[in-house]
Amino acid sequence: MRCLLLSLLPHLAAAVTGQGPRGVHPINDRYIAVADSSIDAVLVIDGHSGGAVVGHLVLHDRAADADTSAWLNPSTLATCLECKHLFVASNSELYAVALERPLAAMAADHDFSALTAASVAPYWPDGWSDNYRGDGLLRMLSVAPDGSSAYIAHAAGGIFGFDPLHPTAANRRAKHVVRAGEADIGPGINGLHHTRSLRNLVVTRDNYVHILELADDEGRNPLDFGEPVAYEILLDEHCARLYDGADMTFMDAVIINEFLFVLGHPTRSADAVHNGVAVYRLTWRGHEGAEAWHDCAQMAGSGLQAAAWVDGVGGAARFSSTPRDMAVLPSADSHTLVVGDVDNRALRFVDVTAPVEGGEGSDGVRVSTLAYDQDLFQVLYQAEEPWVGLSPEAVMEQDGKSYYHGGEEGVYAMDFATAQDECGRVGIGRVCTLPEIRARFARGQYPTADGDDRSWTTVWTAQSCASCHLPAPGRCPLGGDSDDAWGHEFKMIANFSPQRGLQNQCVHADTMVDAMSMCCGLGGPAVLNNVSESEANAAARSVDVKKASAISAGVVVPLLMIVAVAGYGIHMRKQPKPSWWPKFLRNDNREETGHAPHREVDLRGRDYI
Repeated sequence: MRCLLLSLLPHLAAAVTGQGPRGVHPINDRYIAVADSSIDAVLVIDGHSGGAVVGHLVLHDRAADADTSAWLNPSTLATCLECKHLFVASNSELYAVALERPLAAMAADHDFSALTAASVAPYWPDGWSDNYRGDGLLRMLSVAPDGSSAYIAHAAGGIFGFDPLHPTAANRRAKHVVRAGEADIGPGINGLHHTRSLRNLVVTRDNYVHILELADDEGRNPLDFGEPVAYEILLDEHCARLYDGADMTFMDAVIINEFLFVLGHPTRSADAVHNGVAVYRLTWRGHEGAEAWHDCAQMAGSGLQAAAWVDGVGGAARFSSTPRDMAVLPSADSHTLVVGDVDNRALRFVDVTAPVEGGEGSDGVRVSTLAYDQDLFQVLYQAEEPWVGLSPEAVMEQDGKSYYHGGEEGVYAMDFATAQDECGRVGIGRVCTLPEIRARFARGQYPTADGDDRSWTTVWTAQSCASCHLPAPGRCPLGGDSDDAWGHEFKMIANFSPQRGLQNQCVHADTMVDAMSMCCGLGGPAVLNNVSESEANAAARSVDVKKASAISAGVVVPLLMIVAVAGYGIHMRKQPKPSWWPKFLRNDNREETGHAPHREVDLRGRDYI
């Protein structure tokens, strides 16, 4: 066995590649903690605002900003509801991050400001052998929500347990609980997850999933007594048939009700250098007189096609090739997987509610994006304008002048170019960026078709879906699509409703989308075109004069001209309106000032929409 493990070391050490959100940990149904290796930080992402960063912690000493070899390079993270430590691991070391209070308590108050001041220290209990420390083979963490147990996987050594509520070096609960080969769990462990009942641990290897027992019939944990028991699932046997028997590699797996969802892809693809991952589903049911896992079905992604960033229905969605971690969002009314899409530097929501509740296939699966990386590498590490003085939280929302066209007649089939042209015609300038959309959504400033809080509003954004394979921390270089870069012809659309929050989807810029027009002024976070109160009054008087002139002119024009204008007006009812279009013929929310209504305005007339 020792010789076998030594022969596997080069393969196992290279198992984790790419730089980005390698680890994901849902704090509750809204907030998600992320271990992002591309910026060496822990981020807290707001899932209701399209991926806004609401808290962060840089893991290394800031004196080492320029020396990425001194960065921690996180690959996984986990904590519990009452834990005052967040556990973060790289491939070589486990760290305990001392918190002022649990992340769950911060989430309940919607305040993660204390995270920035948390302290980071290595944690290796006395009960673990130093032979496994620093060899680059640590893998995933899993902590029970109630703090009853915690485990970390070692690709060659097995599974180590510890006490997450009392993480001291001398704590005797810290043990090597499963050695490689015990309970038929061999080397190559990639993923670990507690099941919702906390009675089992889902262990994912390159070609297997093992359901490891954490509670026997008497409620005892067999691992506490050195008696591991596991049920084995040979994934290759079930899923390889989808690709004519091709070799496959699996990274992670979770259980929802009677379904096992697995993250993986064929090990090699003739179609791509970096083939993106896919999500598969196995079903627990009776077969030939016995219950077992059956019927591997592809739920989302391709598995064979090149790495990409595309959202949509089931098999039409695309991921990068490097996701390693998948978790279940703890929601009471839906079943959503959260995938850390490493080389896209984004989180992906895979809504599997339909196949879980109704047994439907991939047509019922919806994939969307939480796009949190708004130039975060530059914000944290570029000491030059415009990044100086900014924080990851500050760049998530931007204010400025905006315009939108609401009501049912404001919905048009538009591609990105059409949406951009419409913004040019109304005189505002351009399609809004995602941070600008977030700012307006947070204030309830957006168009709706019917004013119903249950309805969804869709608009184009200027957010690009271009990304790349990063071998080291940093940002993607400029350039077009290649084997290592993709998505330059894709843009993000924003979907939002007051009840469900803001969600994003990456689609090709030429896709015709039923969307509303929402435009923002030129410039960045600064407020645009400030006017004094006297200037605002003068502008209003000018508008009144122009309106009166237009009415007077309408009285004296020939009858034939009136008929022609009326006919043209009927034609334009469902068309995008140019900036000169008269207000009394509009069915939108533009006022004399050119701004949307219900804005927050100070005494100088400044527009904060």
